[in-house]
Amino acid sequence: MNCGIGHPRSKQVGGFTLLEMVFVLGMIAVLVTWLTLSVTTVETEERLRRATSEVEVMAKRARNVAIRQQRPYQLTISEGSISIAPQFAQSEVDHFQDETEDGDGDTPRVDFEDVTASEETDETVKYEIKRWRSDVWEVIEDDRKVVLTLDPVGLVEPISIRCSVGKSWLMQELHPLTASVRDEEMSIEKE
Repeated sequence: MNCGIGHPRSKQVGGFTLLEMVFVLGMIAVLVTWLTLSVTTVETEERLRRATSEVEVMAKRARNVAIRQQRPYQLTISEGSISIAPQFAQSEVDHFQDETEDGDGDTPRVDFEDVTASEETDETVKYEIKRWRSDVWEVIEDDRKVVLTLDPVGLVEPISIRCSVGKSWLMQELHPLTASVRDEEMSIEKE
C-alpha cells in the first residue's frame, strides 16, 4: 500500500565542511610563514658571508702582492668600500747597493707597478673590527676607516671582523700568516 507519502531520502552533498576548510587554510598559512622566514634567513646569511669574504679576498690579495713586491700594502675598510694600495708612495727609480758588481754600487731598479683595487660594500651590512689584544669592537661608520698593514714578510695583524645585518652577525678571525679565516662564529636571528 502506497499512500503517496514518500520517505525523505537523505541526500549527501559533496564538498568540505567549514571545519575542514579552516584547518587546511591554517596549515597553508603556517607553511607560507615558515618558508618566508627560511628564505629571509638564507638571504641574510648569504649577505653576511659575501661581506666577510670580500674582506678576506682583498686581504689575501694585498698580502700576496706585498710578498711578491717586497713592500708593505694596506687594506682600508670604510663604510662604503674595501680597498688595497701600497702603503708608501715610492719614487719610480730606487738605488741600491749591488754587491755582485765591482762598480760604483748604484744600480737603478725599476719598481713594480702599484696594484690598487677597490670594491663597493653592501650598505645594509655594518662592519666592526676588533684588533689583536683588544676587547673593543670598532664600528666602521661615517668617515671612520680602519687601515691594516700587510707586511712583505707575510705577517698580517691578527684581527676579527664582524659583519651584522639587524640582529644577525657573522664574525671571522683572520690568520696572521695566511690572511685566511682561522675561526668563524655566526648567529642568524629571525626578524
